[in-house]
Amino acid sequence: MAVMLPNSVRWEVVQHAVYRMGGIVVGLDCNDPAERLAELFSHFHAKALIVERRDLLARIPASVSQAAKLIVSEDPLLPNAAAPADAPLPVMPALTPDQPATLIFTSGTTGRPKALVYSHRQLALAIASITPLLADLPDQAHTVCWLPLANPFQRMTNWCAMAANWKSYMVPDPSRMLAELPEIRPHFLVAVPRFYEKLHQEIQGRLERLPGRRRAASRWAQRVAGRYWQAASQRPRVPLALTCQYRLADRLVLRRVRRALGGRLRFFISGSAPLPPAVGEAFAALGTPILEAYGISENIVPMAMNAPGAYRAGSVGRPLAPNAIRIAADGEILVKGPCVSVKPAEASAEGYWRTGDLGALDADGFLHITGRKSDVFKLSTGRKIVPRPLEEALARIEGVAHCVAAGRNRKFVVALLNVPEPHWLALQQRHQGAEGAYHHLRDQVNRACAHLPEYSRPADVAVIFETFTPQGGELTANLKLRRNFVLEKHAKAIEAIYQRVEKEARVESGSRKVAKF
Repeated sequence: MAVMLPNSVRWEVVQHAVYRMGGIVVGLDCNDPAERLAELFSHFHAKALIVERRDLLARIPASVSQAAKLIVSEDPLLPNAAAPADAPLPVMPALTPDQPATLIFTSGTTGRPKALVYSHRQLALAIASITPLLADLPDQAHTVCWLPLANPFQRMTNWCAMAANWKSYMVPDPSRMLAELPEIRPHFLVAVPRFYEKLHQEIQGRLERLPGRRRAASRWAQRVAGRYWQAASQRPRVPLALTCQYRLADRLVLRRVRRALGGRLRFFISGSAPLPPAVGEAFAALGTPILEAYGISENIVPMAMNAPGAYRAGSVGRPLAPNAIRIAADGEILVKGPCVSVKPAEASAEGYWRTGDLGALDADGFLHITGRKSDVFKLSTGRKIVPRPLEEALARIEGVAHCVAAGRNRKFVVALLNVPEPHWLALQQRHQGAEGAYHHLRDQVNRACAHLPEYSRPADVAVIFETFTPQGGELTANLKLRRNFVLEKHAKAIEAIYQRVEKEARVESGSRKVAKF
C-alpha cells in the first residue's frame, strides 16, 4: 500500500493495519511533484493507494491508479470500498519476522533513488538499538511528529515512541511546528539541520528586537554561555567566576528562551545531513544540546548516535549495535550488520557495505564524518580538495543558507554561496547598501577560511539569491543538498568566475572577490 497522507494518527493506524495484514507499507510525501512520484512508483507495484484528497491522484501515474485494486480517500468525491456492517472480521495471516514490512527510498542526492526493503525483524532491531540510548527520558515523554512520515527518520522516531511509551504529537503542517511547541512542551525533538539553522535565526531575531537594555543583556548572556560551554567541553571543572556568570545569564535570558520552546526540552536530535558547527555550539550554550546521529538509507539501524550520557560535539556519536563499523585505508566508512539492506554482490569481499562517506574514529570510539568520497576532487595542480571543511567554514557566515565548493580539474577552488533574497536585503540595510554588503561578505569569506590551507580557499565566490527547495531540485525531501544538481544548474556562474579571475591575471595571495550572478 502506498500511503500519501499528512502527519496524523490515521497515518499510523493505516501503517500498522497493513503490517498486521502482512502487507508492505510505502510512505510517499504529499508534496512530491509528479515527476518524482513517477520515478518512485516505477520501483514497486502498488496494489492499494490511500490519499487524503482527490487532487493527489492527478500526480500519480494513471497506469498506477488504474492497476490498483483499492483506492481509499477521505475526500467524499472519491468512492471508497466499504464492507457491510455485519461482515465478519477477516482472518489475519500469520506473520514471520523476516517477511517484508516496508519499502523506503534513498534520497537521490547523487543520482536516481533506489528502493530498499526492510523486514519486521530489521525494524524491531533498529528500535531496540535506539531506545536504550534515551532511557533517561521520563515515562510519557513528549516529542513532535512534524517531518513527513514518508521520511524513515520520522517514522523511526514514532516507532521508538510506541516502544518506550512516549507521546508523539502530530503536526500536519511543518510551518506550524514552532507555534505548537509551547503547547506540546516536548522533552526532545528530532529534526534535520536546516530546521535548527532556522530556529537559531528565529531566536536571534527575537532577541535582537528586544528594547535596548534587554537586547544588551541578551548579547552578554550569549557570550557568557558560549564561554561556559567551551570551558565545560575542554576541562573537568569550569572556573567559579564563569560558573556564577553563567547562572546569572541563565536566570536572566537563557531560561526564558527555553521556556519559549516549551520549557522541558532536554536535547535535540539531528540527522540526515551535517550540522553546522556554529549552530551546534549555540544550542549547547543555550543548555539544549543537539545530539547528532548518522545513518544511511541502506541500513535501517543508525550507524552512530550521540546520547545524553555519551555526547561529543563535532561527532556523530558512537556506533550502534548491531553494526560493525570499519574505516578503510582511504578513510571510507564501511558497515556490516543484519540490518544492511543491500545485495551480497554490492558488498565488499568481507561483507562490508561501502557507505561512500569519509570518517574517523577517535580514541574514545566517537565517529567523526569528514566528507563524502564522491565530493572529493583534485585541482589541475594535483592538490586534493575535501570540500566539507571549506563548506563548513563558509556556512558560518551570516545569511549563507547553503554553499558548494567547485574546482575539479581547475587551477583553484571557487564556491557558490546561497544567500536568499531576504537575508541579502538585511545585509544591505546593515552595511550601507549593496556595495557595503559585498565588502562585508568578502571580509567574512576571508576570515572564515583563514585557517584553511591557501590552496583550498576560494579564489572567488558567486552569490545565488534564489531559495533552495526540494521543489526546485536543489534539496532532497529531507533537505539534503543535491550537490551535482546545484553545480550543473549554476555551471554558467561557475564558468564566469573562472573567466573573470583568469582575465585579471594571477590571483594575488590572500585576495578574495565576490561576484554577483
